[in-house]
Amino acid sequence: MGLKNMNGFMAVGIAMIGMTFASSRAYGFDTEAGLRAFRQGEYREAVKLWKEGVDKGDANAEYNLGVLYMSGMGVDKNLDEAFRLFQLAASHGHAQAEFRLGQMREKGWGQAPNYGEAQKWYQLAADAGNPEAAQSLAYLFEEGFGQEPDLKRAVARYRQASEQGLPEAQYRLAMLIEHGQGATKDDTEAAKWYTASAEQGYAAAEQRLGELYVAGKGVPQDNKQAYLWLTLATKQDLREAEKQRDQLLKQKKLSFEEVSKLEVEAGKWKPKMSAAKNPAIIQ
Repeated sequence: MGLKNMNGFMAVGIAMIGMTFASSRAYGFDTEAGLRAFRQGEYREAVKLWKEGVDKGDANAEYNLGVLYMSGMGVDKNLDEAFRLFQLAASHGHAQAEFRLGQMREKGWGQAPNYGEAQKWYQLAADAGNPEAAQSLAYLFEEGFGQEPDLKRAVARYRQASEQGLPEAQYRLAMLIEHGQGATKDDTEAAKWYTASAEQGYAAAEQRLGELYVAGKGVPQDNKQAYLWLTLATKQDLREAEKQRDQLLKQKKLSFEEVSKLEVEAGKWKPKMSAAKNPAIIQ
């Protein structure tokens, strides 16, 4: 069985944070006008403009309009129409549309879940370099969903997404490597990926990294680093991290002055931005 995600991996609703929209000037059509309307909250105007692009066969307009139908912004929510538009964009090689098709089939948005079809679309998008699709594909491999889990393939796809900067993929890759599932057990490499994820503010990775510093596992034993990362995880309401941090205090592992400085550092700390960028997508 795959490892269970502490942060509710894949529980992403249709009105998801960070919904992405594509921009291009293909086929003599400029989707920027639609994007400007969308950013200004003029969703009906964006729908109108992107429908013009769809009529001209513009893949980005097809994708963007599909997102609006999927979420019900500027139009009545229509998952069948969203799927149709994503298919049109995918037929033009639009990797983000392929990812959305996989997402809709995995989640059962519009139809009953179909993991085989979801895997097909995720595979196409991941092979085209889409990190979200690689992460989603890895999750299907890890958990199985109607087939035997394949942790080696899960590791490979998590690694693809991790190298493109997705913090959740980095966390799950680190877990698999730490436990020697689908990969050679390697505490140092696991700590590297936990660090990459934690530095982007992924709470579960912050907690695990703090635990590693407490134990000196994969990293040098360091109570200051342990306290810092556990404090950052505590700020995201991870109660177990709070208990572990308080245990350091009870055991008097740090002086009052050290704790005071670390609290200030935690208060000023800001996560790094994800390195995963697609110049054709508005993040």
